[in-house]
Amino acid sequence: MNNYQLFSKRALMLLGTLAFLSSFVYAEDLKVLKEKTFQMKDYQNFFVDASGADVKVVSWDKQEVYVKISGNDKAASKLKYDVFQDGDVVRVIIKRKSSFWNWFGSNIRIKVDAFVPAKYNAHVETSGGDIYVKGITGGFRFDTSGGDITLVKLNGKVNAETSGGDIQLTEHYGNMLLSTSGGDIVCKGVVGDVKAETSGGDIQIQQKDGRLFAETSGGDIVIEYSGVNKGIEAETSGGDISAKLPADFKANVHLETTGGSIDSNFSNSKSTKVKRSELVAEFNGGGPVLRLETSGGDVTVDQK
Repeated sequence: MNNYQLFSKRALMLLGTLAFLSSFVYAEDLKVLKEKTFQMKDYQNFFVDASGADVKVVSWDKQEVYVKISGNDKAASKLKYDVFQDGDVVRVIIKRKSSFWNWFGSNIRIKVDAFVPAKYNAHVETSGGDIYVKGITGGFRFDTSGGDITLVKLNGKVNAETSGGDIQLTEHYGNMLLSTSGGDIVCKGVVGDVKAETSGGDIQIQQKDGRLFAETSGGDIVIEYSGVNKGIEAETSGGDISAKLPADFKANVHLETTGGSIDSNFSNSKSTKVKRSELVAEFNGGGPVLRLETSGGDVTVDQK
């Protein structure tokens, strides 16, 4: 082994060691800044307004709300934080001490972990962090300007909005209003009406039942539907649309593209208008609308 190879090997080992140590330090240098437990009842409310924090909320089998705020030394000195009960609401508030202080490049690290009863309402707002919520039945609203929203096994109406991240729902029951300016939207195994809008990402919907409206300005839309048709509408300005539907799916169909092709592979279909860029038809004798439109891509419909 020559000197150059030896140097390169040692440099790689050093970089790997530093990466490991930095990740360890990141995990270990967060300390508990505040923690509280409250005796609460089903379907009461949990509210978080947290500047820059990651927020995680999960259910447990107690009639209690437990909240822990963790952060590094800079978070402790630069932020003011509180956890308190206000009637039927547990509130978590994290704010900057000075309105003139610049958040970016400050190496602030702050997170909120909470356990709530399995039947509970949650409203979480964070200006720069991720939101993760799992296993709760109630009503939900989630807003973050710079992070991702991940929701797992929730039951109830949800309104989720992020300016700069992705939204993902898994096994959700209840109507969904989902919006992101710069990310993707993914729904897996959901039941309920879905309205999904993104300006800069893709939309992927795996839906068992409910109406669907999906719109994106710059991405693809992929739909897999397995229930009775209650209406499906999807639009994209810059991508493809594909839908996979049950063989007994009944619909009045309008497929249209200005910059691509249309491919419909449905066996029980009666077409009334067929062009390269447009298809008007009935699936299984007609039913609620199936409207798929794109300005810059292909439209494909397949039968399961």
